[in-house]
Amino acid sequence: MTLSMRTLIVSGCALALVPVMLPLAGLSQTSILPNPPPPPPASQHPHAPQFAAIKPSSPHNVRAPRPVAAVPAVTSPVPTPALAPAAATPPPRGFIADVSLADIGFVNGLRFSNLGGRSDIFVPVPEGDGLAVRDLVLVIDDVSAHDARRNLEVQVNDRTAIAVALDGNSRGRTISVPLHNIAPKDGYLKLSFLYSGAATLDRCIDVRSIGDTLTIDPETAVNIAIDQAGSLGVATTAALMPRDVAIVLPGRRAVTNEIATAITVARSLISSGRHVSFYRGYGALAELAKGDTDDRWTRGVVLVGPLADAIGVIDSPVAKLAGDFRSFGTLAAVRVGGSPALVVSDIDVVSAGHLFASPLLAVTRGVPSATVGDSVAPEQPTDRMTFDQLAVAPAHADVYGRADLIAVVDTRRLPSGTRPTRLLLDLMVAPDGAGERAVVSVFVNERLLGSTVAATSETTHLDLTLPEGLVGTSANVRAIIQRDSPQGDCRVEPQGYPAQLLGSSSLVLTSTDGTAHDFADLSPRFAHGLELLLPASAADQPNLVLGLIAEVANQLSPDVTPLRVNLIAAGNAPEPAEPFIAVSDISPAGATPRVRFDRGRVAVTDRAGHTLLDLGGFNGAVAQIVTAGDHPGLWIKPMSTDGSAPAPVDLHLDHGDVAFVDAEGVALAMSTERDTVVKISYPDEVSWLTVAERFRSWIIGGLWLLATAALLLTLQRLFRRRSARTSD
Repeated sequence: MTLSMRTLIVSGCALALVPVMLPLAGLSQTSILPNPPPPPPASQHPHAPQFAAIKPSSPHNVRAPRPVAAVPAVTSPVPTPALAPAAATPPPRGFIADVSLADIGFVNGLRFSNLGGRSDIFVPVPEGDGLAVRDLVLVIDDVSAHDARRNLEVQVNDRTAIAVALDGNSRGRTISVPLHNIAPKDGYLKLSFLYSGAATLDRCIDVRSIGDTLTIDPETAVNIAIDQAGSLGVATTAALMPRDVAIVLPGRRAVTNEIATAITVARSLISSGRHVSFYRGYGALAELAKGDTDDRWTRGVVLVGPLADAIGVIDSPVAKLAGDFRSFGTLAAVRVGGSPALVVSDIDVVSAGHLFASPLLAVTRGVPSATVGDSVAPEQPTDRMTFDQLAVAPAHADVYGRADLIAVVDTRRLPSGTRPTRLLLDLMVAPDGAGERAVVSVFVNERLLGSTVAATSETTHLDLTLPEGLVGTSANVRAIIQRDSPQGDCRVEPQGYPAQLLGSSSLVLTSTDGTAHDFADLSPRFAHGLELLLPASAADQPNLVLGLIAEVANQLSPDVTPLRVNLIAAGNAPEPAEPFIAVSDISPAGATPRVRFDRGRVAVTDRAGHTLLDLGGFNGAVAQIVTAGDHPGLWIKPMSTDGSAPAPVDLHLDHGDVAFVDAEGVALAMSTERDTVVKISYPDEVSWLTVAERFRSWIIGGLWLLATAALLLTLQRLFRRRSARTSD
């Protein structure tokens, strides 16, 4: 073999090895590459590492391997340990939050019947901050007594999203409607529900004969995707918080200002329909902030305390703030375990907590952190408040034969020291095509107060007197609009005519007297300020009583009422200096309790002496109205051995002056001034009054017999004297 032939063979072998060496050289590249691709995930096949840097959403960006990968000086057929694919970590994903109908006030959902109806609602959806509208989860209850072809059309921002055929036999039916990242308009997403149906081809049937009902459940929600890399503002984080919220105080002993801030924030969250739990220490934050398996944001977290205490547990840095922190509070949107969270910090005054509970919180949209100074609430008129001033949602409906206009007035928004005495209701009711007028009937808290014939071309006015004690912490106003329906064979399709409850409707106010007779009477007395007198153990164990205090404060005071907390040592009586809520075993100084615990066992009995509730085995709490000096307030006595008080999710304190509260809510509420059916008794206390009450019927019978016998003896003596005189 000649030298030229050997050279030719070697060159041919080298050329044949080039396609084999190129992939091996690509596998062996490390630090020499300008932009090395990341290692593949563990689940990826190890023979295809060159695809790790390809973005699935952009396949046209794939390019051929760089020629530098074939440099023979650094090639190696064996991958280095630094390229082990198991060391890769998948990028963090975002979270999904939802805004349900119940969250925006439709606690009973939306109801349609009689083969037709339409309802337009506006769902507040924060814009920006890495948010995207994902889908609409529709939950419906569909019931029909007779067959009919019915359907529901859902429009989003006036564009049809879905049309659903209804079978008349569905409860809890869930339908997911993709919204394809539709953008809200001016911070709202308009949802329109159009319900229609037909039983025959003849339009002139009585639609009431079908017996159909369609309910859009309050669980219906708009799902919003939160980008993991996005920076949420304070207002956006607060608006999207889930139904369950954990308020976490520092692990050390909490100071009174931190407790006041925690209760202020909790009161605002409870008023928006959320359930609040209190925790101490940041050790369980990772578990509290963890979402479910579907990356759904299931629990909100609010950290209360100095920002410096939370730096070690939050994920994202907070913007540097300047100023005197002794006179400013701080609101900051952060991440804890990847989930959005809030930090509320107040030092000397509860200013950040007040902003959280104020409508002005919307100004922090898009702001990751803010300092807050003290503020003063504007003065309100004390003689009359309109529905617009009370933020009552407008009500309107199309009247076919009958329609209800419902408005809920939150009387906690009334000025301090006032109560409503009259309702001035304004309505606009359109006449039907024949000019026939409708009839308006008004109920307040399900009591009929008045009725009139609606005006045709002007506003209908009703001046209604509110009876004493009818209105508590809320007034449910229901105006029923009724008109005659066409009879016989119809010539045209039935037509609905609009009616609306106007915002010019108002409540006429008067000043309250000095004595509170019902729980609702405390609301106007708490409007200017509320003192919370709590046991000293609440600073170390906030979960003992803060849950109940937050619920009661939400029931009896507006969100903007300033709170002041004082801790009472064990064995001391609270000494209030302003309207108050006290939690203690001893009644406040100078107060005369309606239920006494120094007279032995306490029981609630009927007039016959039968026990209805025995506090001997009651582990809840007793709340009663008391007056300490000149300050009205509420005294709560826990009945448990460890001093804890129940924190019911659904608590209603309205009428009555004594309430027995357990884990489910109010077990019994009564009035010691008006009730003639039940009363407070003390079985262990024996006195002549107790004996007289127990044997009252026997005593009355005996006295009656004695009186009768005395009368007979007197008459007999008179008769004998008259007989003796006659004989003489």
